[in-house]
Amino acid sequence: MTEQEFKSVVARKIAYYRKLEGITQGQLAEILNYSDKSVSKWERGEGIPDAYVLSLIAEHFGVTLNDLTSVEEPKISGKFIKKREFVPYLSVGLVWLVAALVFFILEIIPVSIEREWLSFIYAVPVMFIVITVFSCLWYKNVARALSVSGIIWGVFVSLIVTFPLAKVAFFLIPCAIFQALVILWFYMMSRTSK
Repeated sequence: MTEQEFKSVVARKIAYYRKLEGITQGQLAEILNYSDKSVSKWERGEGIPDAYVLSLIAEHFGVTLNDLTSVEEPKISGKFIKKREFVPYLSVGLVWLVAALVFFILEIIPVSIEREWLSFIYAVPVMFIVITVFSCLWYKNVARALSVSGIIWGVFVSLIVTFPLAKVAFFLIPCAIFQALVILWFYMMSRTSK
């Protein structure tokens, strides 16, 4: 492998792992106590960090030095897999915790609301908003389309339990149209990405 090919491999790997973690060049530079211009230079293949800095980068991303410097496809380390599994579940759990707290606070206060249970219904679209954020960060178009559909139908369910049944058709038509547009949008996105 030539020197320029080696620089190119390292540049691609640093950029890959940085984007996988979801941090900017400036954030990585701050972690390493370097300038963002240095990180940008490394990612363009115009320079290469010294061995010590490469080991710091590998340690930060939870990969080996060999993972950063070999021509093999980049591996997703356990650090990223755990993050992808844990953070969305924790965030969704927090949505339901807030819904439960709202429910119990409304139960405790002396004013009778009689529809405290709606806090759990309203948590459904909020949960799908959180899922949409993570699917846009880490997952493909199918997960994104499903999470956006969850928002649409979560809002629909929230509206039909809040308002009288006579207005269900009024909410159903826009939701169905919006769902069709979402399907069309993600279909077009999958076709253009090929």
